[in-house]
Amino acid sequence: MKEEKLVKLATKGDPEAFGKLMILLKDQAYRMAYCYLHHEHDSMDAVCNAMEKAFAKLNQLREPKYFKTWFLKIVINESIQLLREKSKIVEVNENEIMNLSEESKSEHIEDLEELLNQVEPTERSMIYMKYYLGYSLDEISKITDLPLSTVKTKIYRNLKQLREKLVQREVL
Repeated sequence: MKEEKLVKLATKGDPEAFGKLMILLKDQAYRMAYCYLHHEHDSMDAVCNAMEKAFAKLNQLREPKYFKTWFLKIVINESIQLLREKSKIVEVNENEIMNLSEESKSEHIEDLEELLNQVEPTERSMIYMKYYLGYSLDEISKITDLPLSTVKTKIYRNLKQLREKLVQREVL
């Protein structure tokens, strides 16, 4: 069944349709939460909390075609809330984002992780969404509630800074 049709059924009170939607989005939601929290159990908690909130507030969804974006935004907010509650330092393994070869990863993993951990978590998640999850810049803009130009600037500015720092360290 198409996602949009499931959303329409779910908004009319069909819990089975909502469950099917959650099955479709659970992996992406978990990865998004993990990008912020870098902890398996906290990430699962954030996704579960987001599922509960989404189900309770389904009537607030204006456009069924934006369900995925709406839900992932709830996941992000729940992840940020957990960070605030636990006051954790976020360490995200961003090596996969940079699409480095296996040889490069093993040689330079510490430098790259150190530099990526210096990037602000929200901006790090934008890089993650773009290069790991394959979201378009427009989708990232909608999920983060930021103008498209801001998203582009933040992603490309951070990538440029990372590249310059890696060159300075003679990693690239």
